[in-house]
Amino acid sequence: MEEFNMTEETNQNVEQAKAAGTATTMKTYYWSNDDVPFRVITSTDEITANQYPLVVTPPDPNLKSPKYDWMKGEWYDISEESYGQRLTAVTESLKTLEGSITSLQEAHKDTLQSAEASDKVMDQLRATVQQTNRLVANLSAMMVALSKKTQSSNTEVSK
Repeated sequence: MEEFNMTEETNQNVEQAKAAGTATTMKTYYWSNDDVPFRVITSTDEITANQYPLVVTPPDPNLKSPKYDWMKGEWYDISEESYGQRLTAVTESLKTLEGSITSLQEAHKDTLQSAEASDKVMDQLRATVQQTNRLVANLSAMMVALSKKTQSSNTEVSK
């Protein structure tokens, strides 16, 4: 009922402006909120920027059921058909993400296997170094023993 009264009042104002000889230019704006996703509004007021819930820019005419996204600052389609299209796009994105996750898991497995192989090589290298150290210690002991034996033989010969 109030809407009718506002429309009637606007029409009276337009008629009064015409009678007074002043030109009235009606401007078109768009109303969009959660309760009313899309409604065309006409006014004599000049609005240059979006003011919730009024939108200055018209929606794309290809949108079947437009609604304005106030966070993104753009119109989008809320028709059932567009939900199906968006659901298909989300499903495709999920498949792509699943493929990426599988690839990452395989790469991680390869990295772990490579790390294990590196650990084995390092363990073998460590064992080889320890064995070499033992051999060098044995050789040093033998050299000391031979040196002592040679010195004692030389001492006996010189007497």
